[in-house]
Formats: sequence, C-alpha cells, structure tokens
Amino acid sequence: MIKELTAFFDESGAHGGPDDVFTVGGFVARESRWKRIEVAWNMRLGRRVFHMNEFENRKGKFKDWPKTHAKRNELISALADSIQDNEAFGTAHSVDIRAFHELMCPAASFHQAKRLAYGFMLQSCLNDLIEHFHIPRGERLSVVGEEIGGIKGWATDCFSEFKRAHESEYKIGQITFAEKGDFRGLQAADMMAYEGFKHITNQVMRDGSVPKRKLLTALDRRKRLAVAYIDRPRLEQLRERWIARLGHLPPWPGRNA
Repeated sequence: MIKELTAFFDESGAHGGPDDVFTVGGFVARESRWKRIEVAWNMRLGRRVFHMNEFENRKGKFKDWPKTHAKRNELISALADSIQDNEAFGTAHSVDIRAFHELMCPAASFHQAKRLAYGFMLQSCLNDLIEHFHIPRGERLSVVGEEIGGIKGWATDCFSEFKRAHESEYKIGQITFAEKGDFRGLQAADMMAYEGFKHITNQVMRDGSVPKRKLLTALDRRKRLAVAYIDRPRLEQLRERWIARLGHLPPWPGRNA
C-alpha cells in the first residue's frame, strides 16, 4: 500500500513597496501526521480558520481572541508545536518582487508578475522536498495549493514540469487547489509563507534591523525548515541563462489572453 505525503502551499507578501518581497511557503507531512495536526488545531481554534496576518494584526475572528498576550502566545506556540511534533518539513522561498517584475517580465502587469513568480517559487519549494526532505521510496507526494484567482493554470504547468523531471525517481501525484478553510494544512502553509516573508523582509531587505521572529525559531526547533531568497543579482544571472537557453524571457501567465 502506497503511503501518502501531502504538501500544502500558500503565498504571502507582494504588497507594492520598494523593499517588497513575495513568498511561497508551506509544509509537507504524511497523511497520518496531518490528521494529528488537524486534531490539535481543531482543539485550539474550534471552527476558526487561521490566517496568520489576521492573527498578527488582530483582525477578523482574531480581533478580540485570544484576549490576553499570554493566551495568544500559548495558542501560537501550540500550533507551531503540533507541526514540529508531527515531523512536518517546512520550506519558504522568496524573491525581490520589484526586481523580478523588472527583469523577468517587464511588459506584464504586477498581478501577472506575481503569478509568474508564484510558479517559480513553487518549483523551488518542491525542489527542497527532493533535496532536503528526501521523499522516501514508495511514498507518493501530492500537492494542495490555496484557490487563488488566476493561479491554477500556471501553477499546474509548473508542477507538471517538476513532475516530469522527477517522476522516474519518485512517486508524484497531482496538484489540486482548495479554499483555506478546507484544510488545516493550508492554514499551516499560510503560517509558513507569512513567516518566510517576514524573515526575508526583516533580515535581508531591512538589514536585520528587527530580531529574528520567535515563531520562525519555534517552527525550526527540529531543524526541518529550508528558507531561501533570490535577490536582484541572482535574478540577473537567471535572466541571462534563460535568454541564452531559449532566446527569450519566460512567457508570463495571461500573456496571450
């Protein structure tokens, strides 16, 4: 019987400032472990759908809950511990979205540039699962992304390219998309993407002016995270290689629409 691994991914950032970062991140774990994580999150959250931005900024259902700072710390620590204790591996890849837009798809709209970057960052995260998580032989990897307007077709293409490159060595299933409220795994991915975004913003774009976030440290307690960043010089190298190989910049989503 094939054991199932599921990776959940979400995005964060790309709000439009001069030091703006766009991040795709998430976690992979065995299905049996995701069920345990779901139980733990249900116990803590009830029917609430967890959004890291809402929790961080006291918005929506988290505006007045939990009420005290101590309870908030207790909640977020319990959610992070459930991920760590269930052998989930986390990854988050970020890019300087302004540089990406200028170098990789200057004729695209900002929204289209984000969609293109999403596919590239998704592939980078998936490659982490090959390089660092080491997908066990005989276990099948499937992916779930959040249902976001305009992303499904391009993300599926990028996943299919990844699958073609690795399916001779690994069992790889399909990519599907769902609402965040459908899976606690997508809510965990929301947490990982947000923390990856904040980490690169604070430590790279703002030169470490803000201490490393406690939540990211907690999520890396068992050293099962891979957090990476592509800056402008690296993008310039990638652009040159792309043009040298294909003779043109990458086609961006919606270009022929």
